[in-house]
Amino acid sequence: MLTAVATFFIRRAEKRIGVSLDYVRHIARTNFSLLSRYNRIFGFLDPNRHVPAAAYHAARLRGALAADCGTCVEAEINLARAGGLDEELINAILRADFQTLPPELAPVVQLADAVTARREDDPVSRSAVTGTYGDAGLIELSFAMNGAAMLPGIKRAMGHATACDLSVMRRLTASR
Repeated sequence: MLTAVATFFIRRAEKRIGVSLDYVRHIARTNFSLLSRYNRIFGFLDPNRHVPAAAYHAARLRGALAADCGTCVEAEINLARAGGLDEELINAILRADFQTLPPELAPVVQLADAVTARREDDPVSRSAVTGTYGDAGLIELSFAMNGAAMLPGIKRAMGHATACDLSVMRRLTASR
């Protein structure tokens, strides 16, 4: 019974983000308490209450991009669209196009890349993010970028990582 309910919610989430969640089905079939723990982790990381949608999705997109070039990035693109970001802004974030990015988003992208891709500190970007969004905004963006970067690692460890999706990669490099 619990697995059937979980499957219903997994299907609903797949429709919302536009990608398969086979690894979540695997967790649900294996152990419901592990699924509950997974849901608590991502439920904790997901809410956006302290920053504009563009900043939140910029952090998530760059975090996912640092760890994956397949379905996790595709899911974040779909979530950014659903969050109201237009294609031009999404593409600028994906390409880290600092000529096109609004000035308040550049430090978010720079901090996300430093933290999730290069695993280093960036006090200048952090200061700019805090100056724009405050301490609560910085913390929320930290959750967003690192949460999006963590998901591909969970999938990879479970054997559910997908190979690079060439259509996503073409999109990332389009009009460069």
